[in-house]
Amino acid sequence: MAFANGAMTYKRFFVRGDLLDRVDEELLEKLAVQAIDAKHEATADQTVCGWTTGDHILDTRFDFAKNAVGDGLHFAMRTDTNKAPADLVRSYQRQAEAAMLEASGREFLSKPERREAREQARSRAADEARAGAFRRMKQVPVFWDLPRNNVYLGTGASSTVDQFMLLFHRTFGRGLVPASAGEVAARWAVRSGEASAFDNCRPAHFVNPPAAAEPDDEILNPGEGQSRDFLGTEWLTWLWYTAQIESPEIPVPHGPAVTVLFERTLQLECAFRLSGSTTVTADGPTRLPEATAALASGKRPVRAGIQVAVQGDVYGFSVRGDGMNFSGLRVPQPEEATHPRAVFESRLEHLRHFMEAVDGLYAAFLKRRLSTKWPQLLGAIRHWIAGLESEEASPTELGVAS
Repeated sequence: MAFANGAMTYKRFFVRGDLLDRVDEELLEKLAVQAIDAKHEATADQTVCGWTTGDHILDTRFDFAKNAVGDGLHFAMRTDTNKAPADLVRSYQRQAEAAMLEASGREFLSKPERREAREQARSRAADEARAGAFRRMKQVPVFWDLPRNNVYLGTGASSTVDQFMLLFHRTFGRGLVPASAGEVAARWAVRSGEASAFDNCRPAHFVNPPAAAEPDDEILNPGEGQSRDFLGTEWLTWLWYTAQIESPEIPVPHGPAVTVLFERTLQLECAFRLSGSTTVTADGPTRLPEATAALASGKRPVRAGIQVAVQGDVYGFSVRGDGMNFSGLRVPQPEEATHPRAVFESRLEHLRHFMEAVDGLYAAFLKRRLSTKWPQLLGAIRHWIAGLESEEASPTELGVAS
């Protein structure tokens, strides 16, 4: 599973309510009540969701040994689908229609007869579904970091996220808030006394908007302006500028400095929705002409592969800036732990340390973004991007001169 081995892909949530000190019997009992079994009612699309221990897909016997990992709670959400494929239902209907034609000796069926054939097909598929013929089971790991009141879900798929949030609330009586760029920024602003600056911030333009550009409210994704999730893409641009122009070793508030290196892949989208997206894949994507040309043309990084180093530990990952969805996180291997349980606990502890480093980098950006000195920094970034555009133009100019 994602948290136990291999690269980690996850979405983080903030848990509403008071902090919990540790895993106790009450938490395990609540999981057991909502453990997946045959008693769960399927939704309209024949989907059933419930908890498993995370040990394997059929295990619903929760206990401290399996589910209490350090001071956190590890478990999994299993989703069962049991719906006949549409092509199969259509085939059943064709078979029913063929049988009716053969019995009647006619070449064509009446409209009521075709309707009856369709109902026969649906009934046949429903009977087979009740017998479990189309059941598909999928398990997604969950880790609840109790002292920090954060929950990590091992996927960012929107359909799974919605199901998870509903099931979590039904189980624990607590709401979940997705830790998007805007939500993380809003919480930081309240703690730092910058709530007013956060409420008033608008998207920054790192290049001059083209004449055909629409107003900001119309080019933002739905809800992005109100949520301020655009700060996540601005953060990636700031990281690019800071690591390349100032220093790859970035000081962060309340923690050790974090070294940043862009790697593997970089996806950019037009900030004004006037052109398509650009994806650059290379060891150092931000230094390639394709990436700098895209940035200078008004595109913004929305997803990036990044490597960070903090206190000797190196983490590689990919992040979607606005949603703060993480994928492919590679954590350091434990040097001394040999038992699977110790390795698992080490990986989760590294996950916590990694998120502290990322939160520190984001806080370093927000401290500048919401300050009165932001216009000066924005001007410096704009000047840097304009310089990139000039660098892209210079080879052509030299070619013409020759």
